Amino acid sequence: MLSDEQIKKLISANNSLQVQLNDANATLLLRNEEIDYLNIELRETSTLRSTLQGQIEEIESMRNRLGEKQQAVAGLEKREYELYRELTELAQLKKQYNELLQDYAYLQSQFKDIRAQLATVNERNFNLQQACGRIAELESRLEIALIERSDLKEKLTMLESQKYLKAFNL
Repeated sequence: MLSDEQIKKLISANNSLQVQLNDANATLLLRNEEIDYLNIELRETSTLRSTLQGQIEEIESMRNRLGEKQQAVAGLEKREYELYRELTELAQLKKQYNELLQDYAYLQSQFKDIRAQLATVNERNFNLQQACGRIAELESRLEIALIERSDLKEKLTMLESQKYLKAFNL
């Protein structure tokens, strides 16, 4: 039978291991929350990237339309003798042209903003990938620590059993 002192040591060791287990569980819970947060961020990043791609395509379409309108204006300038009869149409085309230029300037500004946002998204994605790698590393370390703790428990049990047997053999 174990002495009171041995029982106290076992209880103390058990309490210490319980505290360590609680700490490891708290760390694991925190890491799981971080993983959930990162997954949400990744989904939001994907949605933002899709939206940005749609906006880029819309800008390209507007650019094409602007090019077509500019060609129409160039063709009208070559036909100076028809300008007098088509004065009203030209005024409308000029108005549309100016609006398209304004739209183009606005879209260029948006395009720059979108590029900046895309760079930010790419940077966030890179940071998320790094964080995921770090989390995986921490999880691996935690698993190793748990295995080592289990091995230490087994060794402690074996040593205590040997002590116990030696106590009976004396």
